[in-house]
Amino acid sequence: MPHTVCTGTQSGVLSYLKRLWDRLLAPDLDMATKLEREFANETDELGLDYAFLSRIDREADRFTFEIVHGPGDRLERSVSVPLACTYCRKTIADPGGTMAVSDALAEGWDGDRAYERFGFRSYVGTTVTVEGDLYGTLCFADTAPRAESIRSEERALVEMLGRWVTYELNQWTGPPTDETVSHNLGEHDSLRSPQIDSIMDALAKRPRRLILLALLDDSVETSLDGVERVADDSLSRVALRHAHLPKLEQTGYVEWHPAADRFSRGPNFREIEPFLRLLREYTVGCSR
Repeated sequence: MPHTVCTGTQSGVLSYLKRLWDRLLAPDLDMATKLEREFANETDELGLDYAFLSRIDREADRFTFEIVHGPGDRLERSVSVPLACTYCRKTIADPGGTMAVSDALAEGWDGDRAYERFGFRSYVGTTVTVEGDLYGTLCFADTAPRAESIRSEERALVEMLGRWVTYELNQWTGPPTDETVSHNLGEHDSLRSPQIDSIMDALAKRPRRLILLALLDDSVETSLDGVERVADDSLSRVALRHAHLPKLEQTGYVEWHPAADRFSRGPNFREIEPFLRLLREYTVGCSR
């Protein structure tokens, strides 16, 4: 059965994403715990029993399972296998950094070393990076084929989770090593509760999302004209000036210049930026 993001209305999908962000931003939980909980949630939603975060060393042809979820002992934490024996060798070679297999046997994987080693009939995985370099992969898989092919929305959701892991891993300074990164998986501080409330409030309202998304690729002043063109009606356009922009300025995400009808990034924009990128990644992925 397809994921909720494939079958819900737009408001239902946004509601699901809000719950997802609530979990990913949960205070007082380290990254490893949040990822383990997310694996439990998303394996159920995707109808795929297994999930894992890997660490990859291409030069050494080494693939290490860092965090795993699934029944039995098919996947074991801290176990290393040759990269050549994994599905992820093709994921990291894919130009888009994401690969999905709905039925391995029907798609020519019979006899492949990855299928012989793990027996996964279905798989979807995406790359994770640190400082622009490959770190590993985040993946979901199952020994049974998917009754319905893995959809673009589901690929986009996995990509979004991979972006979140990338963001979390990049919060630390210094070159990553097996010891330091695995240790830090359990020690990275979460955002404070007031920050979470502010982020959720900004993302929950479409006009505010439009304003913030307009600033993603533009660190200088942006005209309000482009946002107004996609506003629903004249009332929405009035609300942009007199409600949404002042509120975003109050949170520090935006600096609003009403005399010029322009706005720019505020001092706190960096707090919400990674989640805007996750949202755009999901939206773009769904349109592919």
